[in-house]
Amino acid sequence: MADLAGKVAIVTGSSRGIGYAIARALAREGAHVVVSSRTPAKVQEATRTLDGAGPATVLGVPCD
Repeated sequence: MADLAGKVAIVTGSSRGIGYAIARALAREGAHVVVSSRTPAKVQEATRTLDGAGPATVLGVPCD
């Protein structure tokens, strides 16, 4: 994967499944990641678990 340190990635539908896996891979590569889902509790859970996945920041935004 390319050097993603300091880049920002917005991944929609990323509280579970493929979106979550993509967000996790991006975070591991150093990208700052914005995760989103319609359910606030799922966004919080995904943000909490991804926060330690890599050196970058993870931000959760509930949206539809």
